[in-house]
Amino acid sequence: MAPDYLPLLNRYYDFDGLEPDRLDKQLALIRAMAQLSSSGVTVYDLQKQTHVYVSNNFYQLYGYDFATAGPCIPNELFDRKIHPDDRQALARNGYEAMKFIMAQPAPTRKHFKLVTEYRIMLDGQTAIRVTEQHQVLELDAAGNIWLSLGVIDISPNQSLTDVRSQAINFHTGELIHLPYNELPTVVRLTTREKEILGMIGTGKLSKEISALLDISVHTVNTHRQRILEKLQVDNSIEALQSAKLIGLMT
Repeated sequence: MAPDYLPLLNRYYDFDGLEPDRLDKQLALIRAMAQLSSSGVTVYDLQKQTHVYVSNNFYQLYGYDFATAGPCIPNELFDRKIHPDDRQALARNGYEAMKFIMAQPAPTRKHFKLVTEYRIMLDGQTAIRVTEQHQVLELDAAGNIWLSLGVIDISPNQSLTDVRSQAINFHTGELIHLPYNELPTVVRLTTREKEILGMIGTGKLSKEISALLDISVHTVNTHRQRILEKLQVDNSIEALQSAKLIGLMT
């Protein structure tokens, strides 16, 4: 499971040109590991926003046929299986974990993993609780998270229904408390505000938006400030994340 909020924190990459070799080496190691494990294993590429490796056990746990798998697997294939009551909590917990990791010095970002328990739907009626571990596998040249390793197993706690998440520094054993803040449930952005937020999401600066919309930079910045106030966030990245989670953007 690699929800689509993850790339919002990693939109700008500065790849050093060695990534293909690094990817091939990592995948060779992961494939060997997966063959010796009963767990489901996946490698997610945050730049391409696809799973670049998914083990046979991972497919089977989600009820898919491994033989029909392609080389790059979109998030939706697995995310659609998440229990609808668990999606919001998963999104928020994952987002807070990503914010925490990206706030750490780049050399230590690979020291953390997120352990989460949630439910997936095997069919329209049957749910199974799983435990999933997400760990930073590779960083890009700028220190952004590039590859993520996911390991999934059937949880021994099948009687529980709540989502449980815990960030861990596995070098020190420290457990990290992640704040969980409810998103605003009723937010209305104007057509212009949605338009500007969408442009921000593509990386455009206020000056560029001003030229494209034929309005002043001051007007663009006023819209940006109102967007932040309505979504109760501090910056544009958080605004994009919140807007996506509550359905204001696709």
